[in-house]
Amino acid sequence: MGRNALLAVLFPLLAACGEAAPPPAASSGPAARPPARLLVVGWDGASFRAIDPLLAAGKLPHLASLIARGTQSQLESTIVPISSAAWTTATTGKGPGEHGVFAFHEPVRGSYELTLASSRSNRAAPLWRLLTARGIPSLVFGVPLTYPPEPILGTMVCGMLAPREAEYTWPSELARSLRARGYLPDLDPWLEEREPTWEEARAQLDLREEILGELLARPDWRLAWIVFKELDVLSHFSLGLDFAAHVAPIYVRLDALLGRLLELAGPEANVIVLSDHGFTSYTHGFNLHAWLLAQGFAVRRAAASAEALPGGPFARQFAAEAAQRLAELDLARTSAYAWASEGNFGSLRLNLRGREPEGSVSGEEAEGLLVRIEAMLFAHPLVKSVWRAEELLPGPERSALPDVLFATLPHVQVFAECGSELAGEYEPDVADHDLFGIFVAAGPGIAHTTLERPLRLLDIAPLALHLLGQPVPLEMRGEVPPALLASGRALTRVPEARFMSVAPPRTGAVYTPQEIEELARGLRALGYGD
Repeated sequence: MGRNALLAVLFPLLAACGEAAPPPAASSGPAARPPARLLVVGWDGASFRAIDPLLAAGKLPHLASLIARGTQSQLESTIVPISSAAWTTATTGKGPGEHGVFAFHEPVRGSYELTLASSRSNRAAPLWRLLTARGIPSLVFGVPLTYPPEPILGTMVCGMLAPREAEYTWPSELARSLRARGYLPDLDPWLEEREPTWEEARAQLDLREEILGELLARPDWRLAWIVFKELDVLSHFSLGLDFAAHVAPIYVRLDALLGRLLELAGPEANVIVLSDHGFTSYTHGFNLHAWLLAQGFAVRRAAASAEALPGGPFARQFAAEAAQRLAELDLARTSAYAWASEGNFGSLRLNLRGREPEGSVSGEEAEGLLVRIEAMLFAHPLVKSVWRAEELLPGPERSALPDVLFATLPHVQVFAECGSELAGEYEPDVADHDLFGIFVAAGPGIAHTTLERPLRLLDIAPLALHLLGQPVPLEMRGEVPPALLASGRALTRVPEARFMSVAPPRTGAVYTPQEIEELARGLRALGYGD
């Protein structure tokens, strides 16, 4: 079924639901005000730490103009601050305990193996699904963890983790035309081993500007949510470089592109520029795997031998590193093991009987063990905060979550590696994520104000719905300060069921066997056997 035929079927179904699309304006009488539009522009990894000097030097005029007529704030990310969980939180208004995405990999049930997360890992409804159920069209472009794409009222071009040879768009035929133009859905080396360059990023940004010019010029969108990953990708590949000088041209190019997007959206559109987390330089490291061994929470096998760290594309490398750490351990005597870390945040899981296939910790022992782990972390001079996951990340989706999370001092990066020291000084510094990204907003619905507290990623989806003239699901935990809104009105809340109609929440496994084989074929072609 073609796209137009599908929508011809979909619209009558939507109109029959409780929250239908509004009727068209009458052809006579005063001209009706056009429906509200919202442009959301994501600069993945952007930080005011890097932006403020560029603003002061006059190098980001379009961002400066938004700040001058609107507002700005730091934006608190997820803990841990990682793009997969962060963008999923921003687009659903729910945390990892509710949507189920914590990192880029998640456990295979009944196994210690990890598999790539995908859009199917998200158990919550993103904004474009809610809006589709209300007859409101969206343009979704470059958002991480949206592959495989879902049918929406509008257009979707998937971002990070989308294989370049796959059907990574809705409608599906769009992917073929984008491929013919040289478009890359993911600049990150997740699925192929390579080091991205500024020249490649600049060419992709030029092409993205051209494609977005075509998509935004069309009338069939009310929400446009666009994410650019280039800044984050190249920030990670900055070891040994002057970080500020390395990222400055990327910010300048993104600002110029922002100017073009603002022109296309028009003066009546509300605009949000945000990032999923920030970036900073770390001078020291803390090896969680080594700490668990040193404290006796993990026990090394007697026959374990030192091995080189795995290589290959990120998708394979990160899972292989986790497998290498576990292979070093005597799991029958190991009570906890390292889980995902990013920036100065780390996490660990209990080797829990009944959840882990070789679990050594019974349910009766778990609470006492957690108390001991928390106390030992608190006692370490490099650790500043410790949280129980069930309290920090409430919700029913626990399978991919750790049991304990912690934060180290701001200059100390958390990692987990076999064969590395427990803690040490970096030379040179290492650039990695930190907790606070950016939020800048302006438009008819945004007040020119200074906020008393930083916003959170949880607050973005409720704000977006409000700016589009929609109520906010009661199930979204985010809040929006009335001072941020030009109307000063508090959000209107309704049950999420009033949004959901013909489009049920996505559930089920992660990548299908066919999609996994597609990824595996690409890896084998590059010389990586099973």
